[in-house]
Amino acid sequence: MPKKIVWMPQIPFAHRWIIPENRLISFNESTLSYLTSDFVSNIPGFRYFLRIIQNGNGEKELVLHLNLGNVTKVEADFTFQIESANFSFRSQHTYDTMVSWWGRIFATTEDLFDPEKKFIVDGKCTINVIGTFKFESNDDNSDQQKWEGGEVGNALWADDESKDFTISVENKEIKVHKLILKNCSNVFRTMLNSKMKESIENKMEITDFSFDVVETGIKIIYNCKFETTLSIEDLMKLLQFFDKYNIPSLKEKVEPFLIAQISAANVCRLTNVSILSNSLKLKNKCMEFLMTAVASKTALNDIEILDKDILVKIVQNSLYSIVSTN
Repeated sequence: MPKKIVWMPQIPFAHRWIIPENRLISFNESTLSYLTSDFVSNIPGFRYFLRIIQNGNGEKELVLHLNLGNVTKVEADFTFQIESANFSFRSQHTYDTMVSWWGRIFATTEDLFDPEKKFIVDGKCTINVIGTFKFESNDDNSDQQKWEGGEVGNALWADDESKDFTISVENKEIKVHKLILKNCSNVFRTMLNSKMKESIENKMEITDFSFDVVETGIKIIYNCKFETTLSIEDLMKLLQFFDKYNIPSLKEKVEPFLIAQISAANVCRLTNVSILSNSLKLKNKCMEFLMTAVASKTALNDIEILDKDILVKIVQNSLYSIVSTN
């Protein structure tokens, strides 16, 4: 079966590289062929940085260098700017090898050190790059989850003859044992012990979650051992499913899968869902990522939808000065 290709949302990025004049002078006089900025990472395994390459003709090329890591392809739309020299260059390029770069010649050695050209002002050259990344990855292991369970859970799940309750989702049915539902969730227990329609008809319909999410949730309730390939959106919904039916111990089984995928592409959405689902571990990890991102000025996707109280807290925390006791 061919691998499923997944495109992640576009992630904004911005990087400012400040190079002291004496560093440029020593680089120009050395035998080195390139000068490199610090790297930045937006998602696990992926990083980017800027590089100046000099050739034998005295020309300086400015490039955006990518190490793809676990990503198979990146579509980059970016603009280089050296505002003091009135230099701007926009490019769209697809990176599809593990280590690759793309850019253009921006100055000769003569121009770079010419005060009239203003590439160097106040003893430094300031280079900005701003743009977006769009990532492609093979969906082979990234969205695969292994749910640990036992033989008893699998045996109960397979025992269709003794199942006495039906859950209807998206015009599909899931047969279950009422006793299992009542023992795991006080929400199910209250419903099934009442005189509600669901208790009388031994059937309920769930409309706010997909079939895959509900089936996975019920199999986890049964403590089955199985594997899934749920998307990050489905995992977020699964977290909300367990919160709605008040099963906190099973939320703790979902959180590690989401924590492992926290990145600049999704941290804002994950933060919001951690609040909606009362998932403290996920929320704390998202907060750690957000604080680091703010401190390093890493651009984040969907920042406009981030919970306003969280945003205020991040701004407040960023204002603290750090002191220690010797």
